[in-house]
Amino acid sequence: MTSDTPPLIFNKATIASTAVSFAVPLFAALLLGWYGASLPLVGIGSSTAIAYWLAILMTTWLAFETGGWAAAYILRPLKPRFIVVIITGCVVGGLAARPFVVYIIGTFLGAAQGTDPSPVAAPQFIWSVEWLTGFLQEAAAILLLWIGANLMMRGPLHLPRFGYAPLPSAQRYLRDDRMDSSDGVPDPEFVKRLEEISQDGVTALEAEDHYVRVHSEGGSELIHYKFADAIHEMRGQSGLQVHRSFWVNKTSIVSMVKRGRSYDIVLKGGKRIPVGQTYKQSAATAFKEFIQD
Repeated sequence: MTSDTPPLIFNKATIASTAVSFAVPLFAALLLGWYGASLPLVGIGSSTAIAYWLAILMTTWLAFETGGWAAAYILRPLKPRFIVVIITGCVVGGLAARPFVVYIIGTFLGAAQGTDPSPVAAPQFIWSVEWLTGFLQEAAAILLLWIGANLMMRGPLHLPRFGYAPLPSAQRYLRDDRMDSSDGVPDPEFVKRLEEISQDGVTALEAEDHYVRVHSEGGSELIHYKFADAIHEMRGQSGLQVHRSFWVNKTSIVSMVKRGRSYDIVLKGGKRIPVGQTYKQSAATAFKEFIQD
């Protein structure tokens, strides 16, 4: 799935991608500090220079990360594209971080003077066009680094960012070891988001607003996904949509029992799935061997 709607769910993949993200400013700080690039402090050791860049870059990056998640959450009803979220997040986060960066620079400069300089003023938030223009000019390099790093992680590195699924690989639709050897149907993408449930363990899919609850015999997991996309990706399985909000795996059915004018499907593990009136005939035909009188 390549939908640009963020699920805003924290899982192992999200933690891993965030860790990779912070490796970028860490590496940049070590590199800049070692060579003393653009350092306003003269005659200091590399360790101090590295600490200087670490303080600036990690503070800014943390603000970008926070701003990115805030943007993904606030803009979520508008279903924004990924690029909109990361740009909005870095601009808003960067503006919030700028007073602290100025404070850090002033503190390091004061410490480098070797005298008793006047105390550095506490961070102050000033919201104006001039403030925004100054930030964009001063932070252009790190803004481009942020945007490039996020596009790289979601693309070639195939990592989720701010709830957005990784972009599909160019080889996604080629026949390889991820495809079923009998019909060439690729493995479901949504399964990659699951923590505990494997593809073979999926007994049913249930739509919950903009989420899909994936059921197994032992429990369920909730992921942000389009129900129609999840059903389409399970086309290689012997299953059927039996309700506007339910898809069931035929191999997981124990029985079909009468419920008024329709049926309930009983799955392994005991869960009961209602069959909608629209799907009653197709379900009765596909699962006729499970119908109990």
